[in-house]
Amino acid sequence: MAMTMQPPDSPPALRVTSYNIRKAVGLDRRRDPARIVEVLAEIAPDIAVLQEVDTRVPPRRAVLSPASMEAHAGLRLLDPSVGLGRTGFHGNTIALAPHIELLDLDAIDLPGLEPRGAVLARLRLPDGELFLVGCHLPLVATFRREAVARLVELVRGAGDARWLIAGDLNEPRPVGALAPFTEGARILPAGLSFHTRMPRFPLDRFILSPHLTGEAHVHRSAAARIASDHYPVVATLTPA
Repeated sequence: MAMTMQPPDSPPALRVTSYNIRKAVGLDRRRDPARIVEVLAEIAPDIAVLQEVDTRVPPRRAVLSPASMEAHAGLRLLDPSVGLGRTGFHGNTIALAPHIELLDLDAIDLPGLEPRGAVLARLRLPDGELFLVGCHLPLVATFRREAVARLVELVRGAGDARWLIAGDLNEPRPVGALAPFTEGARILPAGLSFHTRMPRFPLDRFILSPHLTGEAHVHRSAAARIASDHYPVVATLTPA
């Protein structure tokens, strides 16, 4: 897998997808991780930010096979579970194409009635470093606002570094609880990603630091329609 080709004097484009895989349970109520891998192979991202990658109930077994992901989608799964060996942290993880180098990986809890969290990765790209936050924000608006405040504090701590937040933000409105990001950052909408049966809400989105620009769309393939209740969203990003 390679980054999108650009003219020689243009900055390289970065292809990032965010995908709530719903524990690999499709609309037919069958758990079929191979369908998730097929969808990711269709997208061919440089970076995949994934949510609900475990069974969500103890012992929280992983639903994706690292070997299958690498063999069929060309992506290596990271383990942000802080030594627990579960692949995901509160269901969140990241997968990288071979040319993306992982420099550091961590995870934090986010407020919420249900367990929520974010994975934090410092990556080396061909044109520099990127601080990536992958998250699944709370359903309850009060906790979602608290989680956003925590993320704002986090990315402000990154200083002048390029950063990107991607995930299932669970915000049905164009801005809503994401309003703190409208100052000094850009909310990059992709379109209506939930529910795959009848898309009505733009829950899955990207938030960009001022150092990045780009566009995003919903990946609506036949495989994606059945594999999960969320469509994946895809962003093509370049330095601003």
